Formats: sequence, C-alpha cells, structure tokens
Amino acid sequence: MSKNAFSTLSAIAGWPDDYQQQIQISGGTDPVLPTPFKITETSTAALSAVGLAINDLWEIRTGKRQDIGINSRQATASLRSGKYMDMDQAPVSTERNPVMGVYPAKNGRWSYLHCNFPNHRAAALQVLGVSEDKEEVRRAVSQWDALELEEAIISAKGAGGMVRSMEEWAHHPQAAAIGSLPLMEIIKIAERPPEPLPEGDRPLSGVRVLDL
Repeated sequence: MSKNAFSTLSAIAGWPDDYQQQIQISGGTDPVLPTPFKITETSTAALSAVGLAINDLWEIRTGKRQDIGINSRQATASLRSGKYMDMDQAPVSTERNPVMGVYPAKNGRWSYLHCNFPNHRAAALQVLGVSEDKEEVRRAVSQWDALELEEAIISAKGAGGMVRSMEEWAHHPQAAAIGSLPLMEIIKIAERPPEPLPEGDRPLSGVRVLDL
C-alpha cells in the first residue's frame, strides 16, 4: 500500500505518521482487476483506515488494541461485493438492464446510459425516441452529439453522460465544484447528548449504521 494513499486518510483522522505500522498488508498490488485506476491501492488504504478507526473504538471499550490485517485482493473484491453476494444461500442477480452501457455517438465520442432504474431508463428511451432494444438504442445514440445527448437526458431527469478524458473532466464545472471540498465531511444535523456504547464483545457490537 502506498504511503501517500494512506497518508491522505490519516491526515483527516489526525493520526500520527507511524500509525500505519499497526497494519499487516498481504495480497498483491495493482492491477488486480483490469482497470487503469489504482483501485487496489485505494481500497486497501480505505479499509486500513476503517480497521484503525475500529481499533481506536476497541481501545475506548477495553483499553486494549487488536492486530489488523488487510488482504489487498480481498479489499479490491469488496468494491464489487454485489458480485459475490447471496441471500439465504440463493444467488442474487447482478445483471444490468440490457440497454445500459456505453455507445458510440457522433464525431468519435461515446455516451454512457444508466438504465438500471426504471425512471432513468424511461428518460433515456424517451429522449432517444426508441423502445427498450439495445440495437435501436445504439442506432439512435449514433445520430446524437454526445454532449447534446447528455444535456437532453439530464433535462429529462435521466442519468447518462458523455465519456470524457481525465483532462476534459479536470476542466468540467462539476470537477471545479468539488475540487476544493474535503475528501469526506461529517455534518451535524441535530443536538443530542452523548450516548454510551452498547455492551458487546466486538468493537462495533450494538452500533447500527445506515450504509447507502
């Protein structure tokens, strides 16, 4: 795991520089999955930070600390955990809607259509003026300017966009809007007295979290 990847999170948490020494990393390095992005490094750093935060909580509970081990291949797999999930021993479908995907548009550009949710799918098909057929969608997208299609789908309250290079994204207004924001932010929404941690034999016993 790169020191830089972890240091980004460590600085936010206010941990000292030597905190990383508590973590034993095993597995491999990028690329574990076929992508140009360093998702193994990033996921390993993120789960290492989670482990340290939980360890801090365990120390508050018991006065003791635990050993932390992160397997980088498993950390990478956690980014697509839905692919490996079952429910009561029954497989869970991970199939995408057939028309969801990336399509060639005019002038050599590409457009991405997010169609897994019915409302997003309906918006895209309405803009394109076609039925829910992948070949019809492909032909329709090929007649559109990718940026104009992006704007039309967004106006229809759909989800989709023109595929951009990293340089193009860096100059996009949305990139500028988030560029100065912190990596994460906790916003207190109400006043409430502190509550003691529930009893339990694990660091997060009794703690409930809504994960979206």
